Amino acid sequence: MERGDDLRDAIAEMVRSEVKAIGDELAPLISEIVRTELMPALRAVIRDAILRELSASYGGDEIVDIRECSPRRAFSEPEEIRRSAEPTVKEEAVAETVHADENGLYLYCLADASVSTSLGCLGIDGCEVYTIPHEGVSAVVHSCPLEPYRSDDEETVKRWVKSHQQVVDLAAERFGTVMPFGFDTIIAPKDSCTAEEVLKKWISDELEEIRRKMEKIRGRKEYGIQIFYDPAVFSERIENESDDVRRIKEEMTSKPPGVAYMYRQKLEAAVRKELDELMGAYFKEFYEKIRSNAEDIKVEKVRKSDGGMVMMMNLSVLASDEMALGHVLDGIAAEPGITVRFTGPWQPYSFV
Repeated sequence: MERGDDLRDAIAEMVRSEVKAIGDELAPLISEIVRTELMPALRAVIRDAILRELSASYGGDEIVDIRECSPRRAFSEPEEIRRSAEPTVKEEAVAETVHADENGLYLYCLADASVSTSLGCLGIDGCEVYTIPHEGVSAVVHSCPLEPYRSDDEETVKRWVKSHQQVVDLAAERFGTVMPFGFDTIIAPKDSCTAEEVLKKWISDELEEIRRKMEKIRGRKEYGIQIFYDPAVFSERIENESDDVRRIKEEMTSKPPGVAYMYRQKLEAAVRKELDELMGAYFKEFYEKIRSNAEDIKVEKVRKSDGGMVMMMNLSVLASDEMALGHVLDGIAAEPGITVRFTGPWQPYSFV
């Protein structure tokens, strides 16, 4: 009986020693996995919890990036500009300062010309579009109610936006350089001033900045550039070329199944790390190539992609030479695993 107890104790001691040896061997690997895998996930969970708490504190509405919702302007717009995105309380406050029969002005763009003319009934919902000249520039507008253009019908909204763009394009054909404004930009009367008087005062106050912007966009158009990469293609390339990845693979082949699993986690983390570094280098290289053929660039928020591709960069580009820009993008698209989406030309909404 005592010999059996001694044997069990000996076996238990051997197991403890083996477990300790495996633990000592895996300790650096576990530490690295915790740092690269678990900690980022934990931080993401904490951020989500904070956002949920903030959302609950502000009435349960989803928190969004204001930059994604707000028109981009480098100069001050008149306070009387109203959009559907503005809070209802502000709309009510403005409405109280005007008479019910007073209209606002829907502003399509500013043209670099001083001309008073009608462009015809081609505005949103067939409204007559005309120009208001002031200080050497002309506002392209139509008279409208103070309520923003809102509809639950997606096709109606698309039709409005299309009409808006067609007016801006026509103004560019007729007058040359135009400074476009976003859809649903409405100027309201204020106190004893009509919407036209408010508009003219704003033009006078911002004339220097308006002329600077006009000069910046003269002869140039906006283009959208999105560059995607295939993570499977580049992960395979890294596994074939990386010395670190090759070393981890070699170490993994000699390990028992439990330890090999941990090494597979380490291998995936190493590939992701090198993939991030490689995409960072590509981003810098591609950005510099595009920048050399553009007057200005804005880096936009990347979006989710379909078909296994990942968006590397999303750019709005102001350029005067479409062919030169397209040639650069053809070279980028020739890289294995890289796809380029090139759209435009558009009026330079992002640069005014």
